[in-house]
Amino acid sequence: MPLCVPSIGVAYKAGIVVGVIYDPHRDETFTVCNGQGAYMNGEKIHVGQHDDNGDSVVAMGSPPGAESMEMSLRGVKVLMPKVRTIRMLGSAALMLAWVANGRLTCYWGYDLSSWDMSAGALLVMEAGGNFADLEGN
Repeated sequence: MPLCVPSIGVAYKAGIVVGVIYDPHRDETFTVCNGQGAYMNGEKIHVGQHDDNGDSVVAMGSPPGAESMEMSLRGVKVLMPKVRTIRMLGSAALMLAWVANGRLTCYWGYDLSSWDMSAGALLVMEAGGNFADLEGN
């Protein structure tokens, strides 16, 4: 399953203002500008609407470091009984784009780098979703 994508997030004055994620395998371009909504191939997108966490489809990554893997597995242990399923698919950027357009309910990742999540985070927020760290910030 090809899940690698280029992802660009532009930061200005301590915030992400523009983002682009291109999925060449599906010819899908996700674009976002702060305050202007989120789009896929020029069409406005929105996060999915779920009334019950038990219907949620959560994606997560598989971090390479031992500490990161330990924290990720702790997250699985907490989430698994509360959601329909958890999938380990790959690219954080692409998974966040899929959250933004409703294909996934949530993405859980530990120890991500800014290039992994900056464009995707803005996409999710502009598509009506939330993006937070473990403290809820």
